[in-house]
Amino acid sequence: MPQAATRTAIASLQWPLAATLLLLCLVLGGGQGTLGDALCQALAALLIITTLWRSETDIEAALPRAAWLALLPLALPLLQLLPVPDALWLSSPARVEIAAQLATAGIEPTHRLSLVPYGTQTSLAWLLPAVALFLAALQFDVRQRLRLVAVLLAVAVAGTVLGIAQLAGGPETALRFYTITNPTEAVGFFANRNHFASQLALALPFVLIGTAAWWSARRDNSHAALLWLLAGVGLAALLILGLAMARSRGGLLLGMVAIALSVPAVLALRRQRGGTRRIIAVIVAVGLLLSVQFALFGILQRFQNDPMDDARFQYAPLTVQAAHDHAPLGTGLGGFRRAFEAYDVDSPGYAYINHAHNDYAELWLEGGWLALALALPLAGAFVLGSWRAWRRRDASAREQLLARGAIIGLLGLALHSLADYPLRTTALIACAGLLAALLSPPRSHRTHTQMQRT
Repeated sequence: MPQAATRTAIASLQWPLAATLLLLCLVLGGGQGTLGDALCQALAALLIITTLWRSETDIEAALPRAAWLALLPLALPLLQLLPVPDALWLSSPARVEIAAQLATAGIEPTHRLSLVPYGTQTSLAWLLPAVALFLAALQFDVRQRLRLVAVLLAVAVAGTVLGIAQLAGGPETALRFYTITNPTEAVGFFANRNHFASQLALALPFVLIGTAAWWSARRDNSHAALLWLLAGVGLAALLILGLAMARSRGGLLLGMVAIALSVPAVLALRRQRGGTRRIIAVIVAVGLLLSVQFALFGILQRFQNDPMDDARFQYAPLTVQAAHDHAPLGTGLGGFRRAFEAYDVDSPGYAYINHAHNDYAELWLEGGWLALALALPLAGAFVLGSWRAWRRRDASAREQLLARGAIIGLLGLALHSLADYPLRTTALIACAGLLAALLSPPRSHRTHTQMQRT
């Protein structure tokens, strides 16, 4: 009896722990290397322990096979921290040069796969919130998953309202929580307008699909139903306004992609009634009207400059060149900045380039062939999981809503990573972990399927 009571108590604490972790990640994890990140990582470790304990002690909460995917991102930093023989350590031209420079200074290299072990350890901790939310959400039923997504949407709305206040308060307002930030744009709880826009873009499909799904499944046309519809339309329009206020070119494109992909997701809903297409049209029209009223001038200013003149497009070729010299081992996670400095000879001395603004090129530099070997199965799992989740015929309407919203959100993060580094923030990598879990059937569905088979 005490053991059963313990299982019940831990099970009842797991969802509040996951919700708290997600909330803290979204509110405190919008920068990099802050105390908020450390707090989220500690809480994530506790959630991982709780989730694994439940999986081992409660057969109904056993993790599915998809849980093994969490080991792939963790494997990269763990393997990079291992010591290797001299011959392997010296297998790249860049390492031969580094070894010669260290020998001149009388320093013996550590002979680990990573050239920056501390940075790699930090990167390992940075992955924990995503892994924790992924594993925990695999154990949750559809109702618990919906409530987690509601937390995500609530913070996105709060961030948009905060963004309005930031614009009203000006560059010096105390409502901007990071010293290095975009002082003239809305950033919400983030340091970077692009990452704020990415958060809004991944939240938008859930609102669009959810509003249309609810309207299609309504039982009457009462005034209460109309009020709920107006609330959904207003919420989606507010997120579109937030995208405009961020004045992020990439964010605006991601918002357009989210809206475009939400249309087939809505049209594929079961029990579709008339008017669902008009709902999306109204949402987009209201959002664009608000954007024109409050943010059009700033948007036009952002598009006056040629995007190809942006310095970030010069970083990727240099990063690829550095990756070629550091192949096959790479620098180790966290090694981008020091490796990049040797190739970026044209930037002034005061310039601080902390990321490549192309996460694929940066991962290739830091992870080498090992990163490619681990990333390909993850990409394949995403494609296969998305295909299965989109086509599932035995899923409820709520499961379809969550899965299709997650597919669009993850695709948006993948596209944004071509020109930025959204997953280098605790907030967005935590969202990615949660969305990845939504591609798998919820616990209640798996339990029902197992009972049918037996």
